[in-house]
Amino acid sequence: MFLIRVAFWVGLVVLLLPTDERQQARLYGTTVATVERVVTFCDRNAQACAAGAELWATFLKKAEFGARVAIDLVSNGGRREEEMAPSRPQPTSAGPRPEPRTAPPSRGTLTPADLSPPWRGQLQRTGT
Repeated sequence: MFLIRVAFWVGLVVLLLPTDERQQARLYGTTVATVERVVTFCDRNAQACAAGAELWATFLKKAEFGARVAIDLVSNGGRREEEMAPSRPQPTSAGPRPEPRTAPPSRGTLTPADLSPPWRGQLQRTGT
């Protein structure tokens, strides 16, 4: 399907290209001038380029933070870091070792029928 789409768009571009040599030369000159203006934009507009670079850096920081939040939510099961971390740090050299964290107590809302595996039907044997 991808190849069909690519072939369609390439064919459409080829159909729109001019056949007259003067028009082809004019299109080529316009294309070269446009590419040159795009490439030298930062040379001509240093202030706008600096502002764009700053905006891009801010965007990247925000995207990185959002990705970290999403990864933390997925890996921690939605629990916040404050709930996972101990309330006060324990010195490692003094005192007994802290008890390992246990799972939160169950709320007991599931019935035995809810806990049983779903019905899958009987296997059908074919052949002999």
